[in-house]
Amino acid sequence: MIPPGNTRFGIDHPLVTVHDHPRRLSHYQRMGFTPSPVSYHPWGTVTSLMMFGNNFIELIGVDDARKFGTLAQGDFCFGRYLGSFLAREEGVSLVALHSKDARADHSRLANAGLESQGFIDFRRQMTKPDGTPDEAVVSLGLFLDDDLGDASNFICHQHRPELIWVPEWQQHPNGVTGIVGVTYVAPDAQTLRQLATRWHRMYGARHVDLYEGGATADTGCGQFRALSPQRAEARFAAVGLPMAQATRTHAVAITLLAPDLAHIEALWRENGVPYGYNEHGLVVEPEFAGNVVLEFVNHCH
Repeated sequence: MIPPGNTRFGIDHPLVTVHDHPRRLSHYQRMGFTPSPVSYHPWGTVTSLMMFGNNFIELIGVDDARKFGTLAQGDFCFGRYLGSFLAREEGVSLVALHSKDARADHSRLANAGLESQGFIDFRRQMTKPDGTPDEAVVSLGLFLDDDLGDASNFICHQHRPELIWVPEWQQHPNGVTGIVGVTYVAPDAQTLRQLATRWHRMYGARHVDLYEGGATADTGCGQFRALSPQRAEARFAAVGLPMAQATRTHAVAITLLAPDLAHIEALWRENGVPYGYNEHGLVVEPEFAGNVVLEFVNHCH
């Protein structure tokens, strides 16, 4: 099943990158998510997915650094990139953008002026809900910009989407139906302008708004938001911002749509999830969620 509501370059999945994958996975279960079975990438990382109708959270960690270098594209190895990120901090290392034609979409972004590190085609062994093994087939187009810190992207084309968008994996006790936003902190006005320029190239000027202390982009499946440190601190004051080792641009929050916040509160009280409130809904402490704030809202903002 191909996700019906995602479009070219829509938010496909943020990579929440963590040290202790089993511990963090248990935290996501306590928050009311039903993770997909744990599986492994050929370059040494371990993964599990919180699947929704049109996108998902990938909780990912390093399982075997000896496999770094596998399927490297020039100087770039996905495992080594995530390992280097974890040497600095946990959190959202990258956000994947949706693609149904990786080659054509890669050309589109390259022609729009985005620098690319090329392609990775790979297969990932996985387990279906009935317990039988199978193999996901994936193409990635890399668009990493070191000047924009961790606000880089890659495009992701699932050649066998029925193995990813599995209905059984989309039934979460917390009722979350999808990701509707990713929020970054940008350290200064120049970086906000750089981000807005990148988003212009990706989505077109009419889908991007640059304003004092912030910028937004409508991806077609969720909103990218960049905020000044002061605006971000104000929005997430109830739980605080994730730890950051440098002033580089980095993601601080994932906003999730959930129809019944009172139900979620009851679930979290029972499961001991540390959370607070903001003007939009409920926010989980970043330390609990893998050095990222999870913001739960009952309508899109």
